Amino acid sequence: MSRITDTAGMAAELPRNGLVFALGLDGEGGAKPVQTAERLDGGPLWLHLDRSDPEVQRWIAEDGDVPQAVARALLEEDTRPRCVVRPDGVLLILRGINFDPAAEHEETIAVRLWVTAERVLSLRRYRIMAVTDLREALERGEGPRTVSDLVLRIVERLTARMAPEIDEMEETLDEMEVASLGDSSDVNRGQLSEVRRRALVLHRYLFPQRDALIEFRRSAGARLADLDPLDFQETIDRVTRLVEDLDALRSRAAIVEDGIAIKVAERMNRNMYWLSIVATIFMPIGFITGLLGVNVGGIPGSEAPWAFVGLVAILGVLIGIEVWIMRRMRLI
Repeated sequence: MSRITDTAGMAAELPRNGLVFALGLDGEGGAKPVQTAERLDGGPLWLHLDRSDPEVQRWIAEDGDVPQAVARALLEEDTRPRCVVRPDGVLLILRGINFDPAAEHEETIAVRLWVTAERVLSLRRYRIMAVTDLREALERGEGPRTVSDLVLRIVERLTARMAPEIDEMEETLDEMEVASLGDSSDVNRGQLSEVRRRALVLHRYLFPQRDALIEFRRSAGARLADLDPLDFQETIDRVTRLVEDLDALRSRAAIVEDGIAIKVAERMNRNMYWLSIVATIFMPIGFITGLLGVNVGGIPGSEAPWAFVGLVAILGVLIGIEVWIMRRMRLI
């Protein structure tokens, strides 16, 4: 049964449009839906908003009790993971893998957090499965109990959903490595390029995300008294392992692609070599037959019935001499 119940008696109205949900944590793993940006009972609040909505943008900039510099960072279009610690709160911008079909052109999607001791304000443009997971956990009464626990679980779910994607890329690359040991034509080079591209994109955001989490663990303790550095360090270690896996994945993909390129170049060189051998053998023959084919008088043997057979025999002997010479020179 859902642990969510109605709560009244609040102040500071929330935006009507663009509000995904507003929940007051009850401290026992459940939550209560709220209608305002503050709670009279003093419990922590989680506001999740759609930053693309104009009303949300106005509310953040004017009525959301958010510093102007933080508001600009929360609403800017292109972001990279980072952590900014201020006297009045912590700005934390994270990235997760895109699982939303509505955002097919996006490899990763951002979740922007403004964290204070009493409230977590999170913004997104596309649906974030990690946030959906946490909301469902709160409905079951198994969700976070404090602000720091909420932030930790968001980071954990983002990280947990990245791991299977990276594992899948590693399995794909394993198959390509095995295929590349045989006939390199069996390797889908387009798929290999896609693996390299996705690894680059994920590494681009996951590397600074690790640094942002380290900064959050180091500096946010003074703002969030219940923050457990050991629990947060475990999550940082998992992110670090993912970064290392992506580094290894990129290196392996580059090695496989270089190996395929070398095999293709060797095959082309071998084909060109044999074409050169054939051209060398038939070049004198072509010269002789071309010379005898000129349409002028005096061509030797033009009237003799044995001339054609004799010419073929001479050309056969010439080919044999050329092959013998090439074998002596170890060209073939």
